[in-house]
Amino acid sequence: MKKLKKNLNFYFKTIFFIFLFNNNLAFAQNILIEINGNKFTDKEVIISLIQDQPTSLSQEYADYLLKTLNNSLMFENVTIKIDEEKYIIDIKEFPNIDNIFFRNNERFDDEELLDVSKELNLINLNPNNINMFISELAKVYESFGYNNIDINYSKKIFKDTNTADIYFEINEGDITKIKNIFFEGNKSVDSEILKSLIKSKTKSLINILANNNYKKFVVIDDTRKIQNYYNNNGFKDAKIDFLIEYLESNKVNIYFNIDEGKSYSINAVNLIDKSNLLNSQQISKSQDIISNFINKNKIYSLDRINKISEEISELIISEGIEFFEIEITENTNNELINFDLNILPVQPKYTYQINIYGNTRTFDNVIRRELEISEGDAVYKSHIKRLQKKIRSLRLFESVEIKEKKIDNNLVNIEIYVEEKQTGTVNAGFSFGSLDGAGVVLGLNERNFYGTGRSLTALLNTTQNKTQFTFETTDRLALDEPVNLTYRSSFKQEDFSTSKSYKLDTFFTGVGISYKINPKLKHSVDIDYLIKNYKISDFSSVSPIIGRSSGENISFVLVNNISFNTLNSILIPKNGNFLNYLNYIETPSSSNNGLFKNLLTYKTYKKVNKNIYSFQSKLGNIISLSDDDVLTDNKFSLGGRWLRGFDNFGAGPRNSRSSYVGGNNIIAMKFDYSRELSTNSDFPFYFNLFNDYGIVWDNKTTPTYNDNNIRSSYGFGLKYYSAIGPIGFSWGFPIQDESYDIKRMFLFSIGNID
Repeated sequence: MKKLKKNLNFYFKTIFFIFLFNNNLAFAQNILIEINGNKFTDKEVIISLIQDQPTSLSQEYADYLLKTLNNSLMFENVTIKIDEEKYIIDIKEFPNIDNIFFRNNERFDDEELLDVSKELNLINLNPNNINMFISELAKVYESFGYNNIDINYSKKIFKDTNTADIYFEINEGDITKIKNIFFEGNKSVDSEILKSLIKSKTKSLINILANNNYKKFVVIDDTRKIQNYYNNNGFKDAKIDFLIEYLESNKVNIYFNIDEGKSYSINAVNLIDKSNLLNSQQISKSQDIISNFINKNKIYSLDRINKISEEISELIISEGIEFFEIEITENTNNELINFDLNILPVQPKYTYQINIYGNTRTFDNVIRRELEISEGDAVYKSHIKRLQKKIRSLRLFESVEIKEKKIDNNLVNIEIYVEEKQTGTVNAGFSFGSLDGAGVVLGLNERNFYGTGRSLTALLNTTQNKTQFTFETTDRLALDEPVNLTYRSSFKQEDFSTSKSYKLDTFFTGVGISYKINPKLKHSVDIDYLIKNYKISDFSSVSPIIGRSSGENISFVLVNNISFNTLNSILIPKNGNFLNYLNYIETPSSSNNGLFKNLLTYKTYKKVNKNIYSFQSKLGNIISLSDDDVLTDNKFSLGGRWLRGFDNFGAGPRNSRSSYVGGNNIIAMKFDYSRELSTNSDFPFYFNLFNDYGIVWDNKTTPTYNDNNIRSSYGFGLKYYSAIGPIGFSWGFPIQDESYDIKRMFLFSIGNID
């Protein structure tokens, strides 16, 4: 029946079109319209452009004809005359384009540029169309950082056929680079936090391969990100704009101008259910959700209010109530905001089809596995918002938009529109310090390998005494579960000749799963196949158990890791907490009887005005599975960054200066006070005071120098977050030490100053 109806519709539409076309043609043949000059365009084509039929001769209709034919962009010139009984149209046709040629286009090949001409339907020498095409080409180049593009064209016309070849001469120029990024007016938010939000980057010595190409659309998106950050941290009226300063060196300075406005707090969140959709128990549970959020943080944040709305929606749905929506309204009273969550009944809606558009590279299943709904399911506004957020969090698309297309009263299509973006990056970094010497990090990262949503990472990390290469790939374990499956392999060479009298080559390959319990809490489990090759440099001083392990050792390792992170920044943390628990189980090998290792690391930061207070600690324990001694490279060591004033492997049990042993247990604590001295927030300068404590103890075989005494130190330092990266100087002085400890008063580093 549906097929018959469809055929009938097509039949009547066809009859109507034929009637309309013949009527127009007949109308022209009644001498009311005469066309001249159309050597290459059929009269029927020209007549078909005219929608309104004349009923009389008038200047008004002549103007309509002129406007209609000019708007068709098919003719170089059109004139309309009126005589006693007809309109006379004289036209001069644009030459049609036979061939398009490009010269000096190095960044894009001809086929890519021709695709743009096809999208714009560039078919003749209409200068408006050509200028529009040039403008679009310029935008394409600008999106890749070419901001000095210059495009000219020439043409060769063949009069006998009224066709032409057109030649575009492209001067691409150099890619515009970002020299500096400045933030002005950000009194309440540190510039380093804002820099961590944006995609625009500057190049530095520790990030020498950073992509610092200037792209205006990226800066516009960066402005939106800064705006969202302010709006969700109390500043609902914040206004952000930007200014680009062009320099003679084909570089730009970017200025983000910030008007923070007032800081607002949430006064109350009220649940309103005038339609009595909820019972008393459901209202009580909803109120608990509100209290849980608000009691933790009352800073104004629309995202947090939306999160409350989402959780209440999930609760209501789980209680069997489906067709409702939560409307959010806010009322301002000075710097206090009251939110009303209005629970309203809605007409039932079900999903008919889910369509995805714009993913020219990414496979559909990468997006569909994020969906919480399928065809036939009920659909709510909260579903749509949460789905949009989940797809954005993949970091595979420049933009994500989801629309509902109504099919009938209770059926809708879900239309998902995505815009692809570049997902591959090459990174490089440099570090230098008195502990590790010079170091280089080179990395390749692709988050969407061949459109599969799989990430791929290759990393080379070298320092004076260590070289490590790591290869890792991660993909979703199952389409309907947010659990990631990771394969990784690593090869590492370490030189402990001066501290432990041996060298160690380590190779491992393994598989792991990871997932987020919530946005701040992450858990992972890994199983690895491990090969260690010990190369003894001095048998007279090396630890006996290492001497017995000389050569290749094979084992399996199970690693369990859970972390909680609320730090506001990785580079310069000023507020928040970090807690990590690591559990490591290694099976017995030819010389190692296996071990069970636990390590708990905790960091907390608090900023008060320009002062930053921090406390860092770690607590570790190793147990041999067969009550035997543990290999020294598995034991804990003390010194260096965790006990300033002492060298790496400088404090704790040892056999000699070149034979550090360490211990099966460790407790270390660091207390720091930092104060910003500079007024230039783009490159902050800090004075630092510190006090460190630590102890390493317990060995099955007693080393030559062994004790259970606490080590401690105090000192001061300077930290400068420069254009080439963080630079640190510190002077540490032992308070409690032993005569056989190795001290190091002065530490200097570029790149790693924690």
